[in-house]
Amino acid sequence: MLPLSQTETRRRLDAAQRLQRAGRTEAAEAAYRSLLDGQPGLAAAAFQLGRIALGRGAVEEAAARFEAARKARPDEAPIWQMEAEALARLGDAPRTTRFLKAARKAGLPAALLAALEARLGAAKAPARGARRAPLGSASPQAAEAVLAELRAGRSAAAEARALALTRAHPDSALAFNLLATARVELGRTAEARQSFEAGLALAPDYAELRAGLGRLLVETGETAAGVRHLEAALARLPAHPPAQVALGKGLARLGRQDAAEAAFRRAVAADGRYLEARLALAHHLMETGAPAAAEETLEAALGAGHDRAIIRVRLAEAQAKQGRTGAAKANYDAAIAAEPGLAMAYSLRGMLLQTLGEFAAAEADFRQAIALEPRNGEHYRTMLATYKVTADDPLLAGMEALFADPALGDESRMHLGFALSRAMEQIKAHDRVFTYLRPANDLMRARHPYDISERRAEIDAVMTAFADTDFSVRKIEGVPDYAPIFVTGMPRSGTTLVEQIVASHSRVTGGGEIGYVAGEAMALLQDGSGGLRSLERVGDAEIAALGGRIADEFARRFPGSDLVSDKSIQTYMVAGLVRLALPQAKIVVVHRDPRDICLSIYKNMFAEGTHRYSTNLRDLGLYYRMFLEMIAFWRGKLPGGFHEIRYEDLIADPEAEARALVAACGLDWQDTCLNFHKTERRVATLSLAQVRQPIYASSMQAWQRHAGELAELTEALGDTIGGENGA
Repeated sequence: MLPLSQTETRRRLDAAQRLQRAGRTEAAEAAYRSLLDGQPGLAAAAFQLGRIALGRGAVEEAAARFEAARKARPDEAPIWQMEAEALARLGDAPRTTRFLKAARKAGLPAALLAALEARLGAAKAPARGARRAPLGSASPQAAEAVLAELRAGRSAAAEARALALTRAHPDSALAFNLLATARVELGRTAEARQSFEAGLALAPDYAELRAGLGRLLVETGETAAGVRHLEAALARLPAHPPAQVALGKGLARLGRQDAAEAAFRRAVAADGRYLEARLALAHHLMETGAPAAAEETLEAALGAGHDRAIIRVRLAEAQAKQGRTGAAKANYDAAIAAEPGLAMAYSLRGMLLQTLGEFAAAEADFRQAIALEPRNGEHYRTMLATYKVTADDPLLAGMEALFADPALGDESRMHLGFALSRAMEQIKAHDRVFTYLRPANDLMRARHPYDISERRAEIDAVMTAFADTDFSVRKIEGVPDYAPIFVTGMPRSGTTLVEQIVASHSRVTGGGEIGYVAGEAMALLQDGSGGLRSLERVGDAEIAALGGRIADEFARRFPGSDLVSDKSIQTYMVAGLVRLALPQAKIVVVHRDPRDICLSIYKNMFAEGTHRYSTNLRDLGLYYRMFLEMIAFWRGKLPGGFHEIRYEDLIADPEAEARALVAACGLDWQDTCLNFHKTERRVATLSLAQVRQPIYASSMQAWQRHAGELAELTEALGDTIGGENGA
């Protein structure tokens, strides 16, 4: 028989299912068998034949059918469950052992694996290495009842059943796992942790339970502890994609980016059908400045049959990051067409439209996202980046009511707090800004703790690495003559405005925050044991190769461009190495009143896990002081090696400062550099609205409105206020 087309297969499968629902089981069975003749690997037909066989008591046949379906579609939970049911009725111990071994290797969700083990009485015969989900004195039927509630999305009912089960059977680690799972889904993380720990006290080798605790700890900010639990669980259960994904997220937050990528790739290799692994890998690649690799990962997911709206959304993000806005728009449109109720797709398309200056279209997308997810604070925050509320705006009233709702989750409240603080500024209710701003930052700090001593150690290590080099003497042979323009400084200091002026020149392509150079330079300095080697120990060939990599990467991202500007803020950390690797490059350092810089940083929410110092006013002040230390270090090492510009001077005398800036970049003057707000290019920073307007002074000395709230910041800034780079 010739193979059936997909359309014909779907038609005949639907017809067979209609016969089955009508009670015409013999006709349905014949139809399913006919389908399998034409398409032997059709899991749906084998599964339904198994159900029919089980219904008439042909358990051996049912088990065989379910096994065939499971091998064809190992990602389908109902198939695993029905095969377990058939094996439980057969009582065939060797087949049961083989089935459970396959289940443990498949990286199934912990709750599903627990259900299979419970149904087959796995606690009575634990696998080698004590990888088990011990029932204790609880019955498999009682555990299955909890799992049924979880599968149906009834988390509260599942918690009630699981709690009763732990009280009746306090020796059941499985019961505590189920209770913890229900509490995680309810957002009651502290109680969930207690349940995980109670279960582990009963069964320390229960890998799925330990993995669950590790995932929870990573998600709630106890990253190092979570990673330790996940590594211990994976030592017993290496082929567990959800645990590998959680480990990757934890390692990334600890700064171990290469190890994180390896964990995500292990998750993909363990189960190519596990969509979350591919998405996590793509996200990590995006976060580490590899959007092209992220795009490749997502294209591979499409090729593997994951043509889902979420894949299209993430693919659009990767394409937008590379400046391919047309392709990004097309994929956002495709995602929305496939899943019109996906609020994320509207919100992210709105953010892309913001970067392109299409603010009206962006507002329409955000309003659609809010209509779909009215309790998601992130939609309001991203919308208000370019939308201005009024005091009588119904949107504002709804936001305030939502923030006052005690049932609102912390993550949504955090986003909403940043949005409302911005709204208070827009309606000039300055006395209410910190009412929302401080809780928002406190919630972010709880999610991503930070110790300012980390920055102190980093600054000291970098200065030590460069201390012995005489940059006036050392010259590198074989470096490219590539001449990018680096605009650097503290966040919110005016770097976006300065780059927009430069990028308005006809020879310059604005690259935005490319996020490549500092990471490559710091990687070159690594000594292999967690520290930095002296630049004197880095060979000329290595430095020349660094320059070549930067030139190649910029050329790849911006093909055909004459000059490219890069406003990645951390470039100042490695200014000397940049000067050696790319001697024709230009470096511009932007300064601004530190009180305005730090307040603006505090008022804005950065990508989670980045700029962790930004959520505490004292840390902000100390971080700024260390920025000045680093700039002073480079003034001494690179006299005349970079151009410095003050935001306040630029505002006071735009033409004179812009002319000096353009000349410092080695460019002839063009009047378009003063009409930067008319320049058509994508701007993907927190300043995306401001650079679409002419120069304005309204943001200067904004700190004065909140002087009473900024006492901690002012104390930390100390003598930097009023100095050379202060006000």
